[in-house]
Amino acid sequence: MSDSIRTFVAVKFPAPSALRPVLRSLAAMNWPVAAVSPDNLHVTLKFLGSTPIESRVAIQNQIAESVIGQPPFVLRVVGLGAFPRAERPSVLWAGLIDAEPLVSFAQQLEGALEPLGFARESRAFHPHLTLARVKGLPPRKFFELLHMYANTDFGTVEIPSVKFIRSDLERNGAHYSTLAECRLR
Repeated sequence: MSDSIRTFVAVKFPAPSALRPVLRSLAAMNWPVAAVSPDNLHVTLKFLGSTPIESRVAIQNQIAESVIGQPPFVLRVVGLGAFPRAERPSVLWAGLIDAEPLVSFAQQLEGALEPLGFARESRAFHPHLTLARVKGLPPRKFFELLHMYANTDFGTVEIPSVKFIRSDLERNGAHYSTLAECRLR
């Protein structure tokens, strides 16, 4: 039995109804497109990676302290894009507008978790919603979807909490379980 677990801090993201047809289309493509289940949509605020089990309570406490006085995040989901670029995608994402409070919170969280041994990210935090991972050349329908919804406004979502999540890598993808949830007020 390992004395560490794979973890991250995130906000779970309820799929706006206007985004659900995109998710269904992605899921129907199968390999090489691995669509994210609507139940697993999230924005990672801080990936912790291999986390000592004995650090769990200290991490939960730091997250709880960080959310004090933080109102719920209200984010608008607009457009689709791809990393590293649309011609050779490895990730299909939906953009987030009005995300400055989320960016500020992620920076605050970086500082709160650094004393626990989790180094600050070297890259700036750019919030996005991963919809699918691409393992090879996707079908033409993928590119049509990307183009068709490039500027679509999918609506606004309110995020009521921040979660500390365990990620177990399995044959058919990652399995997530919530270790702690801190409500925003």
